[in-house]
Amino acid sequence: MRFLDQDIAEMLKDLLVESNVTTKQAVLSIPSVSSFITVIELPLMNREEVKAAVPFEAKRYVPIPMAEVVMDWEIIEEDEAAKKMKVLLVVVPNEVVNKYKRIAEITKLEIQAIEIESFSLVRALVGRDRGVAAIVNLGAQSTTVVIADNRIIHLNNNIGRGSREISMILARSLAIDEARAETLKREVGLSTKPEEKEIADIIMPIVDTLLADVNRAIAIYNRANIRKVERVILSGGGASMAGLIDYVSKTIGLETTLANPFALTVYPAFMQPILKDIGPGFGVAVGLALRQVTSR
Repeated sequence: MRFLDQDIAEMLKDLLVESNVTTKQAVLSIPSVSSFITVIELPLMNREEVKAAVPFEAKRYVPIPMAEVVMDWEIIEEDEAAKKMKVLLVVVPNEVVNKYKRIAEITKLEIQAIEIESFSLVRALVGRDRGVAAIVNLGAQSTTVVIADNRIIHLNNNIGRGSREISMILARSLAIDEARAETLKREVGLSTKPEEKEIADIIMPIVDTLLADVNRAIAIYNRANIRKVERVILSGGGASMAGLIDYVSKTIGLETTLANPFALTVYPAFMQPILKDIGPGFGVAVGLALRQVTSR
């Protein structure tokens, strides 16, 4: 379902009122699927030369004219011996950025920054870890694999399958409504109990297909880099499915944890149960909130 800018703005206004939010300052995130992130390799050169070279190199990767996009870049690796460097290229269509600006204007919000959600996820979920982590963000319509080394994104891969697909197939297979299917997905999921085998057997092939794409992204990264992926972090609304953490760990063969963006925040002890429950779905929001108080 596609919403008009006015519809989104009205929903956002209602949310701000219900939440008693008084500030007008906002940091907005753009979905990974609405952007383009890749790492390009260039001969070793100074920053001014990179600035001139990147737009020409970007034309090889971006399928729309450069005049129709907002582009940014960052040098993430320099190899003096090989006389090469890696540059992180980030591209967003102008129409996407303008849409967010229109929504903010209708809502009367002052935009402090706009960033792609993958950067928010890394900020919130990787924390101070300087190893190599793969964040698998399971959204309703799509899944994003973000691989960060020393908190710097080196791979961003969008997969056109999301957790809602599981709910829809469960609903059709069991002749139930989607709301009930959503509950079964979350509470039963990939259970190993014999009495819940029917549900797990429906879900498992869909998860296997999705994990094959995740594994492929990790393999592509590992082949191209000396430092390999060490762990997987599951985030997004679909990450709370029962049994998913153990299943991913066994399938991919890496330590797998559930996202906990609130680990970097301070909160009253009585809130811990609810924050643990909702945490996987708040990675982007917390990452945006941390933008002004962290170095990256």
